[in-house]
Amino acid sequence: MDFQKLVDIYEELEQTPSGNKMREILSIFFKNVEVEDIAVISYLTLGQIASDYEDINLGIAEKSVLKAIATAGATDLTRVTKIMQEVGDVGLTAEKVLQKKPTTLVPLGKLTLKELFEKLHKISESSGSGSQDQKTNLLASLLQKASQKGAMYITRIVLGTLRMGVGDMTVLDSLAIAFSGEKKNKEFLEQAYNICPDLGIIAETMAKEGLKGIQKIDVHIGRPIKMMLAQRVKAIEEIKEKIPGEVTVEGKYDGERVQAHKNNKGKITLFSRRLENITAQFPDIVKALEKQVNADEFVMEGEVIAIDEKENPLSFQTLMQRRRKYDVAEYVEKIPVQLKLFDLLYLNEKSLLHTSY
Repeated sequence: MDFQKLVDIYEELEQTPSGNKMREILSIFFKNVEVEDIAVISYLTLGQIASDYEDINLGIAEKSVLKAIATAGATDLTRVTKIMQEVGDVGLTAEKVLQKKPTTLVPLGKLTLKELFEKLHKISESSGSGSQDQKTNLLASLLQKASQKGAMYITRIVLGTLRMGVGDMTVLDSLAIAFSGEKKNKEFLEQAYNICPDLGIIAETMAKEGLKGIQKIDVHIGRPIKMMLAQRVKAIEEIKEKIPGEVTVEGKYDGERVQAHKNNKGKITLFSRRLENITAQFPDIVKALEKQVNADEFVMEGEVIAIDEKENPLSFQTLMQRRRKYDVAEYVEKIPVQLKLFDLLYLNEKSLLHTSY
């Protein structure tokens, strides 16, 4: 698919204040694109190139993006920086600089969705010596092939500033309308999305298999499940209205929510409430789970808390010192932790999501 088709839709969405109209535009578009493109379209429409939990970072700074714009427009960085200061937006800067693109620099052929997606992943994978130059050159090659509006959206995607007013729920609504004809069927997609927080998988499954396929989506070890969050009430009496019948009350720990996954090869992965992979930050928790939990596979949730030498809980602020990339071993000794488990979601090939307390 030509990327310009998606650009045209983005322009239309950006000029549409109505949420219902946005859903209508997207649902018609989804219905008319090739099935193999729908996952990529879903990611890019959220300004991403993968689901959040995959933690793929393009790792390219604004200055490098401006440099890529200068390269694509065969102009100097000083001019591009001046335009950026005037308009205050990298996307608008790209659009303005590339209004008169040097024909000698434009490669033959149009920019396809596939090429864009593959090169964005190449940018994310580039590392080590000279990687910033490689990222800049890859981005410049994309900007040269795109229209000026296309260049605007590409730079915004790269910097995470797409902001068209389209969120994941808008996309789920649109998928429900496109492939089931009913917006109310979004509830099935949302349930699946809570278990599989990967919009690309949800979109592709819905396009290929419809609601039957969506309802088959289940727990997958190593892919986090969206964590259930609390709802606040102003008075204890309100709890009876929200949860009729018997309830169980537990103390709340002042720590960090953790979801632990163990696969049948013995690998343990830890995810935060925001679905970030935090395994490397808590090697002591991984060891404790390996030693103390007798199961081939599991998904469990709990709260990690910092403790003192007498195992008394310490503050959340103390625990946050464990959120680090470096000196992890030192802080394992300096700030010991415990994992207070409270929920078992999956055990040895069996989902327990719908099993009673």
